[in-house]
Amino acid sequence: METKKPKKSKYGSGKHPNSLANLAPRSPWKPGQSGNPKGRPKGIRYLSEILREYLKDNPDLARELVEDLVKRAKKNDNALNTVFERTEGKVTQPIGIDPNMPVVVEKVVAHVTEESNGSSSGS
Repeated sequence: METKKPKKSKYGSGKHPNSLANLAPRSPWKPGQSGNPKGRPKGIRYLSEILREYLKDNPDLARELVEDLVKRAKKNDNALNTVFERTEGKVTQPIGIDPNMPVVVEKVVAHVTEESNGSSSGS
């Protein structure tokens, strides 16, 4: 059985015009020119900024919300998980949590309560 040798390119390795075209910049913008010149309009605020500000000014409401979330979490509701995913981001790697560890929930409540009262222990 005869094996065929690959054909030698007249351009040489990596020198074909199609290969070189892939290396050329294809951006329609000149160097230093923005692709989004207007960007996000000034004065537009994210909902999370407004909510954070509102809860800071209303610590009793913040405490009520946290207490309600903790009650739901104890009933195995996804409310607490949803809030954390939307505020802290989704966990990239699943972690195992012992459901019989209320200390974890108590620490979260204590931390959020401290923040809503404006005092932070720095831990």
